[in-house]
Amino acid sequence: MVEHLLTVDSDGVSLSQLADETGINKSSLHHILVTLRQRSWVEQDETGRYRLGPMTGRMATWWTSTNQAAAKLHPILLAICDKTHELVHLGRLFERDVVYLDKVEPDRPVRVWSRIGQSAPVATTAMGRAILGARQPSEAEVKMWLSLVAEAAEQLPGRLVEEMQRVRSHGYAIEIGEDRPSLACVGVPIAVAGEPVLAISVTMPVERATLPHLRKIAHTIHECIAAADVEGISVPVTLAD
Repeated sequence: MVEHLLTVDSDGVSLSQLADETGINKSSLHHILVTLRQRSWVEQDETGRYRLGPMTGRMATWWTSTNQAAAKLHPILLAICDKTHELVHLGRLFERDVVYLDKVEPDRPVRVWSRIGQSAPVATTAMGRAILGARQPSEAEVKMWLSLVAEAAEQLPGRLVEEMQRVRSHGYAIEIGEDRPSLACVGVPIAVAGEPVLAISVTMPVERATLPHLRKIAHTIHECIAAADVEGISVPVTLAD
């Protein structure tokens, strides 16, 4: 629908014309447009005609700025790695997964395999949970993210809700042996142009993943981001003990 509206001029298009052009019946099309309007992807003028809304401009800004954000955030990843001596990742929410944009490895040997471009489930990873917690998705959206996890553990729905709440109340999310049994992560959400689409995580063996240690690392991530003061980059949640 959004792609089709890209072809519409500034005068917009009526519901009837849009139904004819897309082959979608008017009732279903109206429900789709209501949802898109609520999310600012589509706007409707006083005559009832539809055109693209302001969210499309924000998304364009996001697409052009995420690569810039990765470059700008690399020094922060270096600082975090230097302070924690653990593997640090930068990831973004992309379609059905979290995709790794960048990583910095510590000097000491770490038996963690990862690569830039690799994707991971949103619901089971600290980065994905951090982003979702900052975005505050609806119950339906949470169910959708959970449905994308193959062979999900019985406790996953409760754990996802718990970690999204931790993001809002404490400023970070964790996972211990849930994405990969031998590993644990702590993640902090990052906003680009005000939209929480990125996250930074620190990964370690589960043997080192005590709750006080994970909390300390979350503080380090927040401190390194604040110290860098990168334009257009912010942490959309407040850190708390």
